[in-house]
Amino acid sequence: MVMKELMERVGTSNFGFANAYLEDAIRESNMLIEESVATAKTNLVKDQRYYAMESAQITGLVKLLNIAILDTESSEYRTISRVVGQTSIDEV
Repeated sequence: MVMKELMERVGTSNFGFANAYLEDAIRESNMLIEESVATAKTNLVKDQRYYAMESAQITGLVKLLNIAILDTESSEYRTISRVVGQTSIDEV
């Protein structure tokens, strides 16, 4: 829906007022939504490919944002690219 259609529905031709009302509505709805971000850490194990997350870490999880590994040489976290699409499970 474009701004012109919104203005027609509320019966106004004043773009400034309609735009201000729309921005206020978006701002108010953003304040009502609680954002919850959590961080979880684990240690790497040699030759282990998959890691399970504890249930306390994934309670209410909606989206996994990123994964990073601590590089001990530079003391910086390096992000790991996410795999998009189908993944294959290798059999040993």
